[in-house]
Amino acid sequence: MNLLDGIEISSEKEDIICYSYDASYAKGVAPQFVAWPRNTEEISKLIKWASNKGLKIVPRGAGTGMSGGAIPIDSKSIVISLEKMNQILDINSKNFTVTVEAGVINGELQKELIIYELFYPPDPASLDYCTIGGNVATNAGGPTAIKYGVTRNYVMELEVVLSNGNILTFGGKTTKRVVGYEIKELFIGSEGTLGIISKVTLRVLPQPEDIITLLISFPNIENAGLLIPQILHKSIIPRAVEFLDNSCLQIIKENTNIELIKDTEAMILLELDGEVTSIKREAERVIDIAKKLKGDIKVATDFYSRQNLWKARRCISPTILKMTDKKKINLDITVPVENLSKALVSIKEISNLSKIPAVCFGHAGDGNIHVNILINPDEVNKGFEMAKKIFELTVSLQGAISGEHGVGVTKKQYIEIQLSKRQIEIMKALKRVFDPKDIMNPGKIF
Repeated sequence: MNLLDGIEISSEKEDIICYSYDASYAKGVAPQFVAWPRNTEEISKLIKWASNKGLKIVPRGAGTGMSGGAIPIDSKSIVISLEKMNQILDINSKNFTVTVEAGVINGELQKELIIYELFYPPDPASLDYCTIGGNVATNAGGPTAIKYGVTRNYVMELEVVLSNGNILTFGGKTTKRVVGYEIKELFIGSEGTLGIISKVTLRVLPQPEDIITLLISFPNIENAGLLIPQILHKSIIPRAVEFLDNSCLQIIKENTNIELIKDTEAMILLELDGEVTSIKREAERVIDIAKKLKGDIKVATDFYSRQNLWKARRCISPTILKMTDKKKINLDITVPVENLSKALVSIKEISNLSKIPAVCFGHAGDGNIHVNILINPDEVNKGFEMAKKIFELTVSLQGAISGEHGVGVTKKQYIEIQLSKRQIEIMKALKRVFDPKDIMNPGKIF
């Protein structure tokens, strides 16, 4: 470990290898350096130093991204890891805001807010490891997006460091703000290609009074897909609606000791939150709709029984990762809720025609489907052909090829399925304004 003007920086093999990959299947290269700044000024110094040396700059949170957004693809790079910028700077319970450094872990912020009877809704599956800065860079979502929205809906102010080392603040601490272009919006979901996010002010909410959790099992996937629009038409907006298809349930059954209802083709985990009497009444209406769709229901009202129902949903990703005999191609498509059932059925048809398993789970409430294509080592090309068909299906259903993971490197070859050449040209022009030398996370998105 060396120091550059007091900043931790390393070129040791064990360090640069550790920062050459993330949670995705994408393969990066070992960078020339890794650095761990502890404040915004150190980020600025590192960017100026790296620019003078002709290095590419790869910002990194916790490396939990699923699209290769935080991996170096040019060996002449420096990874700037924000993991040591992990201070919660201010919790303002009067203004309902919190200001944090970019390296603060999402789950740690959630725990701290409980003390103040507040909560921050965006809660990705990786909340115990992912950073707020990374969440902003990918516009992360989570189970509660159906009711509370995604990261973008909570970002009020950003401090960023540009490719020339300049430190700027965009946005503000008021809910309403119409003063010129809202540039902070460009940085949300920009995947580190415009600059490095160093500090974030977020909007937070009061804790809901109570939560009720329902686990609903269905005899077929069509009925599971029909549940959500029928609930919404009854003016019921759940806190979360998660689903697991039959492939997920089989994997859980074979690899865990979690007991599931027999003869289940699809499972929905649905949560309601708010005033006690109101959500009990809503739960009764949801149960009535589910029964008409031949759903089998379990109800949990206390913390421990809720956690028990969530076990099946939370274990699926780790369980798939442990399947050493298969390679996983992870997609996170999103379709309008009205097209969810059609999308799920069509994905199964594509899977059957390709003779490759497609394990589907995700956020049914907002139409966000996590599709895991499981391939043998000799089926790689076939697996990516299947991914392309699923992306084409998604766009034909007025959906998006990424709901919350971003484009990174894993989806950039498919971006023209979604965007026109003119749209891409405009995006590239915007990047040139902020990063004229193309040193900020180059090779990502486009």
